Amino acid sequence: MLHFAARVMYRVPLGMALAFGRGIGRLAPWLAPHHYRNVCRDIGLAFPEKTSREVTQLARRFYRRIGESVVEFVRLPYLSGEEIERQSIIEGTEYMDAALEKGKGVILLTAHLGNWEMLAAVVGLRAYKITAIIRPQADDTLTTLFNRIREAHGLKVVPLTDVRTCLRVLKQNECLGIVGDVNANNPGAFVQFLGRPAATFTGAAHLAMTTGAEILSIFDERLPDGRHSIRVGPPIPLVKTGDQQRDLLLNTIRTQYVLQQEIRRRPHDWFWMLYRWKTRPETIPNPERVPMEHRDLTPEEAEAALAPVKNR
Repeated sequence: MLHFAARVMYRVPLGMALAFGRGIGRLAPWLAPHHYRNVCRDIGLAFPEKTSREVTQLARRFYRRIGESVVEFVRLPYLSGEEIERQSIIEGTEYMDAALEKGKGVILLTAHLGNWEMLAAVVGLRAYKITAIIRPQADDTLTTLFNRIREAHGLKVVPLTDVRTCLRVLKQNECLGIVGDVNANNPGAFVQFLGRPAATFTGAAHLAMTTGAEILSIFDERLPDGRHSIRVGPPIPLVKTGDQQRDLLLNTIRTQYVLQQEIRRRPHDWFWMLYRWKTRPETIPNPERVPMEHRDLTPEEAEAALAPVKNR
């Protein structure tokens, strides 16, 4: 059924396909009211200054954007490289080139922001060897289908648990893509994310500290004309004090800060259905965390808050 829908979506003009996606997005709150209430709740908690009407408007805009992205995703296998190139622009590849010249690979850190699947396809078409860490779907059939779509344009995928392959990718001086804004059932740390403690994987920071690979942020943003702007950022500066436990936590905070600042700039583009705060600190014995306030701590503020950790 999904293959049939993908073929139909490919045969109609892009503008019409995106309009169809927005239409599905408008219906989503009515089709899944429970998810819609959760989305509104999380938006309200992340942005307490917004009125209930503003929260509702943002939530509905989010659903329209997701509808567009889903349509684009199912169309991907049927698009040629030239078609994807025409629908996208990419800036900041000089940062990737500079990092790869050091011979230690590069970690491309992104979020479920814009169309992250299009982002991966664009990078894969630019002659960069890229492997992305993915979290399997609950349904194995869906996992297989999604991965087949992802691998249609040069991207390789690796399960979240395959650390050995991740290390090999970096050792081979290639790109490792990590989507760093997911809830961690078995977290390395609790760090602040949009004003609340969030269970967070420390993998990106750990890999960088272990291998010497640089972490670069990379984001997709839809332009007014429908094209996608892919932006690669400069290396995220990491802390190196020799206190491995403290450095790992602080470097995780630094990576999460970059992600949440981009989300705050355009919250309608973030995937609010991630259940980012599902795992709670009280359910984990002795979690690593910093004192939380309902605002975004800068990396410098977090470092000051963590000053006593070394002497515990």
